[in-house]
Amino acid sequence: MELVSPLLPTVLGDDEYYNLADSDLMLQFPVETGFLFEGEIDRKRFLHALERALSAFPLFCGRLRTASDARHPWGIQLLNQPVEVEFIDAPDNDMLPRDSVIQDPWYYSPPLDIDAIRVCKDTALLKMRVINFQTNPRVTTVGATSAHLIGDGSFMTKFWRHPVDATCLEAWDRTELEEQFPQLLARNPSTQLPNSQRITLFFSPTQLTQLREILSKRLQDANISDNTIKLSVQDCVTALVTTACSQALAEMKSTRGPVKFISNVLNLRGGILPLDEPLNALSWANATTSSPFDVVQTAVAIRRSFLTAREQTYQAACLLTIRRLWRDAADKGEKVDFTPLANSFLLNSSWRFDYTSAHFGFGQSKTHFLHTVSKFPRYAKMFKRNPPLRFGKEPQPGQERGPGGAEFTFYLLPEDRVAFLKCLREQFKALGIAGEIDV
Repeated sequence: MELVSPLLPTVLGDDEYYNLADSDLMLQFPVETGFLFEGEIDRKRFLHALERALSAFPLFCGRLRTASDARHPWGIQLLNQPVEVEFIDAPDNDMLPRDSVIQDPWYYSPPLDIDAIRVCKDTALLKMRVINFQTNPRVTTVGATSAHLIGDGSFMTKFWRHPVDATCLEAWDRTELEEQFPQLLARNPSTQLPNSQRITLFFSPTQLTQLREILSKRLQDANISDNTIKLSVQDCVTALVTTACSQALAEMKSTRGPVKFISNVLNLRGGILPLDEPLNALSWANATTSSPFDVVQTAVAIRRSFLTAREQTYQAACLLTIRRLWRDAADKGEKVDFTPLANSFLLNSSWRFDYTSAHFGFGQSKTHFLHTVSKFPRYAKMFKRNPPLRFGKEPQPGQERGPGGAEFTFYLLPEDRVAFLKCLREQFKALGIAGEIDV
């Protein structure tokens, strides 16, 4: 028997209580999950990885509680208690799993005292078992029984990726995770809006296609990455804009330096949260580029940041951190500061989302989405372009356009505007993209 405690501090830091949603109160059910491997688990490495996994999933080390005051919800008291892990050398192969998913009887994890959990006794919410079978080749099973109230089978699979996958032995302590969300750490922004000017860039569907194809071809020719990097349209447009910002600052000999940090707000729906998750489901994908003047390298850095941020175990740890930081600001009566930091650019949207699907019965071709954007410099939003207006003045020759394309809007300081547009147009032309950017 081994007792494994979470590596401290956990992603929930100094929090003492985690509120459960009403839909989590499946008090009478356990969740039993396990895996079989052809091979032997490295015991020391496994336990080390489990410490880090529990640091990212500290609810497993807590205890169910409910306050006597009915206004308070059910929740998990965050005690960081150790988890029991049994190691068994099977004397024979009678307990070997059958060649199926469903196993009956179930040998592969210890039972929980569900009745004690239901009445909030000091009872473990997770127990684990490792069984080594004397087969040829050797076979190992790793299993866990957890309380359903802290996660279903899908959630348990995310947890398992930490201790079982040899490539997931790294975890993130509280400081590392918080550093991914500097906007939530900065508090009480200035109420004085900067003297900035809006820039709205319109890209045609043809230009978007050409931009992505050209950058993807240069990526392939330069052999910068393996074939897992597939640039999106949003990656390419963001890289085009941020490198133009960097080039403009360099031409102006500005002391503010190039754009090295690019944050994209990330929708967690369809990842660790369901597609129909209500209210808010946002995280961040943070890119750092070592080549702020190279549009291809910058686009690759952005894409890699999305791949990292969408890894589901990492998402789960980030979501707990985000919730804690939002709650911390609310409890203290503070405002978070989303002003882009020095040398940074923030894109707070996803251009692929179809906002005109709310068309009130008039049809999407007759619906225009209307929105706002912060006036802080280098805070951007990107959307699919609205369909052409069917009223008002007739367009002048050369202004006619068809449906589709993208709109990229952000604010810059007035002294940066001319140099930025010059660099953007030069870069557009150098890439060989047809036509001019509509500004």
